[in-house]
Amino acid sequence: MAPEQRPEADVNIEFQAISRFAAQSQSLALALHAANERYATDYPAAVGSHMTNTDSTPFMDEVAAISLGENERGIHIGSGWDPHWHQPTDLFANFTDADFKLGLNAAQTTLGAVAELAGATVKP
Repeated sequence: MAPEQRPEADVNIEFQAISRFAAQSQSLALALHAANERYATDYPAAVGSHMTNTDSTPFMDEVAAISLGENERGIHIGSGWDPHWHQPTDLFANFTDADFKLGLNAAQTTLGAVAELAGATVKP
């Protein structure tokens, strides 16, 4: 288990390219990507088109759906990038300040995008 966060850590925004609402989901994902550029302080965002293994999956054919997190669920989590994911070791003590900063950047991205999509005026 790596004691430090991977150097390529970023905020991952995923949509599912084969969903009924793929175009709308991609548009939503790109809106969050743009919000990351405006509001996130430390970590960039990456957009992927293969959302899987998330609570958003059941909704992807009903409405625009995305997943936002610190790992791509299919490739990264499956490859052990987050060794604590759904494990008994998923404890506060096993995370570093960098891990929490990544979570903060995911929140900055999400809240900035939601505010803009709702028409609120946001100051970066």
